[in-house]
Amino acid sequence: MILHTILGLLLLLIPAGALYLLERKMLRTFFLSVAQMGVQLLVLCLVVWALYKVDSPWLLIVWMVAIAFGSGWLVLKRCRLSGLRLLPAVGGGLLVSVAFVALWLLVLVLPVRVSDPHWFVPVTALLMGHATAMTIRGLSTYLSALKADEQQYEFLRGNGATHFKALRPFLCRALVAVISPSVANLRVLALTSMPLLLVGLLMGGLSPINAFVVMLLMAVACVSVSILALTIIIYLSDRILFDQYGKLIG
Repeated sequence: MILHTILGLLLLLIPAGALYLLERKMLRTFFLSVAQMGVQLLVLCLVVWALYKVDSPWLLIVWMVAIAFGSGWLVLKRCRLSGLRLLPAVGGGLLVSVAFVALWLLVLVLPVRVSDPHWFVPVTALLMGHATAMTIRGLSTYLSALKADEQQYEFLRGNGATHFKALRPFLCRALVAVISPSVANLRVLALTSMPLLLVGLLMGGLSPINAFVVMLLMAVACVSVSILALTIIIYLSDRILFDQYGKLIG
């Protein structure tokens, strides 16, 4: 296995050679990025190996909570939100939405044993990754629109609109920010990221038709979980972002 790994890593000579000939300044950054990726993959593989080895439902729950709040911290960082006051709302929203969609798939759709880490870990990881990426887009759009057009919100409130109706234009922008890339990604999904999933499913022993069904279900689940996560997060964040009089807190 060590020999095969070394032979596989020799493929790095192709991009490294191209950079050496054309852009030598990027060689150091390239190899540092590869090394960082290797360390991250090693840590992830060790965690997944432990989940598979122990095969405990409680450990899977800990895994879910950990990746949810870790992803929540990443959302806050990418949205440039200082402090951790929104972390419970963001992490909790990701946790609830991913848990709901994952259980729907594993219990009602597939169906498989929920506590089987061979299904639970990849399904929850894929859903969490997509929900995190879309939440970053949606939440940043929502907050930016609120700060940029706060006068519009105050105008609607001053003319008798309820809190929800005053927020509706901003909610629409956040929804479009999530739906638009999701729809665009669905159009090219079969040509970009989905072939990797297909290869993994086929290598795992699934027949081509079963692999197609699983990929289709995961694509639908990814779109659904992104909308559900954004909805829950905005709902949970409302009392933190606005005071008791409906005034946006700076």
